[in-house]
Amino acid sequence: MRRARRRHRPEERESHERWLVSYADFITLLFAFFTTLYAISVMDAEKGERLVKSIRESFGQGVFQLATSDPRLLDQLFASPIDLGGEAAPTDAQDTERARFELLEQRTRALSTSKTISEGISVRRTEEGLVISLADSHFFASGSTQLADSAKASLQEVTKVLQDLPNHVRVEGHTDDRPVSSATFPSNWHLSASRAVEVVRHFEQTGIAPYRLSASGFADQRPLVSNKTPQGRRMNRRIDIVVLRTRMAEDDS
Repeated sequence: MRRARRRHRPEERESHERWLVSYADFITLLFAFFTTLYAISVMDAEKGERLVKSIRESFGQGVFQLATSDPRLLDQLFASPIDLGGEAAPTDAQDTERARFELLEQRTRALSTSKTISEGISVRRTEEGLVISLADSHFFASGSTQLADSAKASLQEVTKVLQDLPNHVRVEGHTDDRPVSSATFPSNWHLSASRAVEVVRHFEQTGIAPYRLSASGFADQRPLVSNKTPQGRRMNRRIDIVVLRTRMAEDDS
């Protein structure tokens, strides 16, 4: 009898392309994920409900459920888009700030007619706030940072106007363009800054909270008018008391 020939089955080769199945599944899920994100970004309430229903049907009720069954949920989410730009409506804080500055300006202008401050004071508005300018000739001797007795009385009147305000106050020292050089003050920078600090110290001693105060010296770098005439130089030598606007009202014109 002939022996049955054994049929040799070809050896199964190991497939190196199984990763394609997992890769295809991953790409499909990734596509579905980004499609969902895109749909959410442009959906309205009706599309949102359809999307939720579709996902719940695909994954099963027990896997994906809304935290609430209130049908008004999507209306609340999509009916009022968030405005990331644009101008905000005036607030009560801005109205209060405007009224406060108007009253402050009136009271400051009234000081120029008082017996204590007969001259040497002016007021103007800037983008930063209200600026009260004091002529240095009425408050300091030439080249000095020591306040005169009459100047202290005048600053006391200014303190009464400022002490009840919540606004921060920056005191600025300014000079004309004539150079100054001494052992105490090598430059106009030193002189202007020292005068500003002296006024700040006086405000602190007479009732204004220290955390509201700051001092700056600008030398001759911010003149009001030209320094070519004696009158112009007198106007530029000054102490500016800047009552700063609060942040809530910075965008209010």
